[in-house]
Amino acid sequence: TEARARVAQAREARDVAALGAAENLLRGGLGQLFAVAEAYPELRANEHFMQLQSRITALENAIADRREWYNEAVNVHNVRIEQFPDLLIARPLGYAEQPLLQFSVAEKADVDLKALFGS
Repeated sequence: TEARARVAQAREARDVAALGAAENLLRGGLGQLFAVAEAYPELRANEHFMQLQSRITALENAIADRREWYNEAVNVHNVRIEQFPDLLIARPLGYAEQPLLQFSVAEKADVDLKALFGS
């Protein structure tokens, strides 16, 4: 719930960096959930858990697609505000270069279940 609250706050503040950090916190919690499921085969075999896991995977894919779309839009914006004739409007109106949404390799990595459980 803390991670979801941080995501909501970042969305309201329109803070891309905070949103990325909050989504990583949420992803970490989901990784721990899946790690626990690995330790309990009967849970992994549960139909509802399998549906949950499938839904989460679909959501992660959708989020990755949106991040890619966002970065593409930012890239187009950053290029256009530097090109003529767009710069004639962009500069006086204060349009500035925007940062891409970037994540470290560690943030993108899969959860290492062996490291979590020491097996």
